[in-house]
Amino acid sequence: MVAAISSSESPTNYLGIFAKEYRRPIFFCALVTIAPILYGYDGTYFTALLETPVFQRQFGEESNGTWAISSSDQSLWVSIIQVGEVVGSLAAGPIGDYTGRKGGLAAAISFVALGIILQMVVVGSSALLTVGRLIAGAGIGIISNAAPLYLSEIPPVEIRGACVSSWQLMLAIGQVLGAVVGLACHSRGDTGSWRIPIAINLLWVVLLAGALLVVPESPRWLLYRGKEAKAERALHKILKGSPDSEVLVQEQLAILNKSREEEAQATGNESHWSDLWRNPVERRKLLATVGILVSQQISGVQFIFSYTTTFFTLVGLSDTFIITIIVDCIEVLGVVASFFVVNRFGRRPLLLYTGVFMFITLLVVGCLGAAAGHGTFETYLADHPAFGKAVAAMICLYVFAFNVAWGPLAWVVAAEMSTGRNRQKHLSIGTTSFWISAWAVTFTLPYLFQPTEAGLGPMIGFIYAFGGFLSVAFVYFVIPETRGRTLEEINFMMEARIPTRNWKSYDLATVVARDEKKAGRFTEHLEKEGPAEDGEGRIRRFRTNSVGSMPRA
Repeated sequence: MVAAISSSESPTNYLGIFAKEYRRPIFFCALVTIAPILYGYDGTYFTALLETPVFQRQFGEESNGTWAISSSDQSLWVSIIQVGEVVGSLAAGPIGDYTGRKGGLAAAISFVALGIILQMVVVGSSALLTVGRLIAGAGIGIISNAAPLYLSEIPPVEIRGACVSSWQLMLAIGQVLGAVVGLACHSRGDTGSWRIPIAINLLWVVLLAGALLVVPESPRWLLYRGKEAKAERALHKILKGSPDSEVLVQEQLAILNKSREEEAQATGNESHWSDLWRNPVERRKLLATVGILVSQQISGVQFIFSYTTTFFTLVGLSDTFIITIIVDCIEVLGVVASFFVVNRFGRRPLLLYTGVFMFITLLVVGCLGAAAGHGTFETYLADHPAFGKAVAAMICLYVFAFNVAWGPLAWVVAAEMSTGRNRQKHLSIGTTSFWISAWAVTFTLPYLFQPTEAGLGPMIGFIYAFGGFLSVAFVYFVIPETRGRTLEEINFMMEARIPTRNWKSYDLATVVARDEKKAGRFTEHLEKEGPAEDGEGRIRRFRTNSVGSMPRA
């Protein structure tokens, strides 16, 4: 039976994350978080392109002397990247299993580079633009699988939540950069107005390629592939500079090997796709991983992520490019705020409370839309000039709440729930489902809110409020609290089939000590000094045997 070792105080105040032993893991994770910039940047820069005059003239249609991008082309170009992301997420499973986390990221940037080049080479070619976005999307789909896995496997448990949450932070920063670049280039009178924003994607590709030359491979993946010597070297690279680094390396190797052996005894040595639905434990992991990522999308965040500028124009706001940048900055603030609250309140409570708040804001948006009516509502806007500002205010509140919890924590929970030898497969299906739900929202949005189509306008808030209600219900019944648990502990508790609402109070150290005492074996486990409810207190290392337990120096 395995429980992981930790030797430091949980940094709930987030000043402790800068301790010497955490610097190298944070450095390696920081390099890998260049990857989500690609995802965030694409959403906002391309939104700006749809409102860029030169792009509209070269790729759009003329009507009464005015050039515009049709609803069908908007749906195609914005959503086709999600089709590529679905394909990339599915491919990420076998690619990651055989080439590792770094191999997956290397494949991803190759796809992105090819897709970006295809989008730029021919002016006015809708076909190349579509194919290029499809191929670039495949690269982003692989990134969405490989990067969260890496970010969850490199850092120790005390800073794992912050490191995985940095995915959402860098995604939000990418969105700000995309919006700023879109604003800076949209008034140009040449093809640079759209080629420059597209070409900047290559900068992130080059930076990530350089990062892959520096970061180590995941020790967990190396051990599961039977490469123990390389895993040990990777751990030395990650833990170098920590007090007693040699001891920590050997302890981590022992824990990872023990976990692998016990899992092999329980489920066999081979990893099979069929295990994910035949084995009830693996099925529970799959449900949690897929469900949390789909739940993040069905509350409608894509309508803000992909159509902010267009939507704000629809509700009568001016300076929509500036407002888009403000919304993206609010996203960044929300993610930064999450760093200060996630270790204090935990994953599950934050998801539930912010989910309820988001539900309320979406209902308000829907009610505002209902007051305005269907289709075009210029007359209503003329009589109610504050209408657009009220809608924008609710969206800003929604965006902040989303990025405090659902934005970063959905990825944290997905990476934590997909434990064990099948974790690459779990997260592959999870990210595939994520991109399918994102595509469904993105593709249908123009047809729902555009006045020339269904004409719902802000009434789409009702649709996504219902999705938000389902998301909160899913978290309440399915997602356990994983704060302070190592990946090995989470895997053990899944195998033990601990009920969802019992995880927070479950005393794993006592259970391990009792079982090992019966078996007459030694094991190492955690015990905390101080209250368990708030996650604080110093973590001590114990060794137990058939006689009892005593602290180890």
